[in-house]
Amino acid sequence: MPMERVVTVPKNAMDAALQIVEEGEGRHVMLRLLGGLAFKLTCPTASVEKYRRENKDIDLVGRKSDSGKVSRLMEELGYKPREMFNRLSMGQRLIYYDMANRRRVDIFLDQFAMCHKFDFSDRLLPGLKTLPFTDLVMTKLQVVEITEKEFLDLIAAFADHEVTKGEIDGELIAEACAKDWGLYKTFSRNLDALSKRAQGLDEPLRDRVLSRIDTVNTLMENEPKTLGWRVRARIGEKARWYELPDSDSDAVFS
Repeated sequence: MPMERVVTVPKNAMDAALQIVEEGEGRHVMLRLLGGLAFKLTCPTASVEKYRRENKDIDLVGRKSDSGKVSRLMEELGYKPREMFNRLSMGQRLIYYDMANRRRVDIFLDQFAMCHKFDFSDRLLPGLKTLPFTDLVMTKLQVVEITEKEFLDLIAAFADHEVTKGEIDGELIAEACAKDWGLYKTFSRNLDALSKRAQGLDEPLRDRVLSRIDTVNTLMENEPKTLGWRVRARIGEKARWYELPDSDSDAVFS
């Protein structure tokens, strides 16, 4: 009789995240990293002491059609479900806990809905551990109340990746913003704030980051806007153009 394989959750967050992704691949379940760990995996600068930040929790994107398989995967790996939330989320999002390491795992299914909403159902690509890099950048630029952790991730992104297809696809960002005034507004604000933040970087990193931010800004400004964009622009800031995600502290670890 074959022995049952025992899987231990790694203490290190990156190791634990990659374990989930790789175990999923073995079960034909596509899960891709986003959040701080995804930037650490794709940006060398994110591991440099001066720009490194703590990455305790794990954020992933999967497919809604795989929600049952994802639940089985996580529980068989030893994660505790947030049962009521997972039942009420209608297959949009799942939350699990690694109790031993006091770690939370957020899994978005198809849609990433925070301050702005993105459909990533067709962006889970074979051969990658993370979302495509441009998508990672957009998940940071969409944060309305931007914090130091977003700044650090974005600095690493613009430090290590050129504005070109396959890296930071400025044309893809510009096209998305040309259809949605609210997204354009948030992205523009955050790129301006990032430029100010980047003024304090050491050369030549500062010049590289500022140049790439400027390229994305220029592409966004020059992209022809849709009729819907122009209509919404007339309303401007008189109507709110974003959502503020509910504060979600975890009493489970208190």
